[in-house]
Amino acid sequence: MKTPAFILLLFLALATTSCQKHRNCCVLPVVANQISATKDGASWRAPSQIDVIKPGVTDTLILRGHIGEENIAFTLKRNSAGNYTLVDATYFTTVGQDAVVSTFVLDKSKDNTFTVTTSADEKNFQGNFSLYFKQTYGNTLSPAYPAALSFKDGIYKATQSSK
Repeated sequence: MKTPAFILLLFLALATTSCQKHRNCCVLPVVANQISATKDGASWRAPSQIDVIKPGVTDTLILRGHIGEENIAFTLKRNSAGNYTLVDATYFTTVGQDAVVSTFVLDKSKDNTFTVTTSADEKNFQGNFSLYFKQTYGNTLSPAYPAALSFKDGIYKATQSSK
């Protein structure tokens, strides 16, 4: 009789402690050269890199991430030493990684947030974001291409390869 009672007690102890909500259960760690976010409720990660728009011109940079057929790009403008702001953002999907099948632009009517922190030499960038996009190209009748999407609780860390 002691064995079934012990098993029941053990089961109850495990069930109550294993289902406990942990405060940071869903916070993704900042990983070097990666963009992470919750895209429409699902975890999304992509390798990141920073590119200059034109060699020798360093006041505008592109932070971009690419995974499979999905691409995201953030245009950052340098206001002063170490101070960058988000100018624009675009998300698009492709077929065969070359034919664009949907394009989403930043929905500026929403409450978008984007922070930038740089290293002293302005080669290392990191920050967080929550952005909303609206579709400008693609088949909105297909569930694969919604009319709008969001990237929430986003974090990024990237290194500029050349300056």
